[in-house]
Amino acid sequence: MRSYLVDSSVILEAISLKNVTGKSYRSLRGSTKEFLAHREELSKLYGFLRENFVEVPLTEEISDLAFELMTKHALLLNDSLILATAKFYELTLVTPDSDFEMPAKAEEISLFGGETDG
Repeated sequence: MRSYLVDSSVILEAISLKNVTGKSYRSLRGSTKEFLAHREELSKLYGFLRENFVEVPLTEEISDLAFELMTKHALLLNDSLILATAKFYELTLVTPDSDFEMPAKAEEISLFGGETDG
């Protein structure tokens, strides 16, 4: 059985707020009224996410690896943390973000998403 690290953008955009509110999560930033209007649906979604996904700890080893990957591949800090976590736990990274394609290939990290399905 393959294990996956799912980039939060996949969760937010593909199965969450867009399906609940009909709007992109980015367009909802700062809109308390919109969130309150969909509180019940968002609560159900939150329950689904908690039941079906687990958090993986960010360790000192992952932080060190993230710094190495950030400098080696000129990544943003958040992207280097995601890539380092996938590498450390030997997970397939699920992301629509093409910024991961070259560094993931160089680090032999499997990607799933867009043209990188594998």
